[in-house]
Amino acid sequence: MNGANWEQEARRWGIPLVAHNGLWKVEHPERHWEQQSLASALGLQKKKEISIWPLCDSSNTRLLEDSGLRLGIAEAQWSGHGRRGRAWHSSFGKHLYCSMAVEISAEQASVLPLVAGLGIYQVLHQHLPTLWLKWPNDLWIEQQKVAGLLLEGRHGASGQHWVLGCGINVLADPELPAEATSLAHAGYTIGRQQLLVAILQQWQEDFARLRKDGFSAFRQRWQQADRLCGSWVELEMAGEVKPWRVLDVDNDGGLQIDDGFQQQAIHAGEVRLRPRP
Repeated sequence: MNGANWEQEARRWGIPLVAHNGLWKVEHPERHWEQQSLASALGLQKKKEISIWPLCDSSNTRLLEDSGLRLGIAEAQWSGHGRRGRAWHSSFGKHLYCSMAVEISAEQASVLPLVAGLGIYQVLHQHLPTLWLKWPNDLWIEQQKVAGLLLEGRHGASGQHWVLGCGINVLADPELPAEATSLAHAGYTIGRQQLLVAILQQWQEDFARLRKDGFSAFRQRWQQADRLCGSWVELEMAGEVKPWRVLDVDNDGGLQIDDGFQQQAIHAGEVRLRPRP
């Protein structure tokens, strides 16, 4: 492939590839990931348990296919996805895209994204007082999404293999859609590596507590981070959109709702929720 084609292909994927002294060079918007320091901070073996991909289909997919990996980080993804198969934007090198293998029981898997969201909230809220958690797996700043989580499982010879994916918009990025924002847009600047280490260390602590005590140990933290409790929202269920009032989250991760006539609990795979304007 000649130089012009290299540049064209890099531009198509959003990779900042430029010519420098006759060679092609990637100009990262942020500092490179330091694999060894990540491994040391998390107690992992660098070569065996962590992978960093300049570009991949999906970090979740990669970890689901390789049970020996514990942590995967992507600079960009061409097939990043969220709940119900929804795709999302993936700018090269500007944001945090990672996946982590998690040991969790099937019973507690339904609440793991809620606990993971609380871990991110714990790390960021002191710097971003308008940050809040939107059930079941998003973090918003005011009325714009800044981060999302996705837990996926695959059954293998050794049992169920769970992978938790996380995407956080970190740097200023004009290519983000209008309904999204970034930490930098909200006025908070932090290095991606520093942020990731803080989140993963918080997750290690929180996931151990979840295994021991269940989601009831996190109910108070959830109530502090949730801004929808008591509010009316629009819920799409089975193709129908109607207003419901949010009551609470139960110990199974279900959202308790009331439409004025009946109460029920719904789960993440069933619905799409939007705050009412």
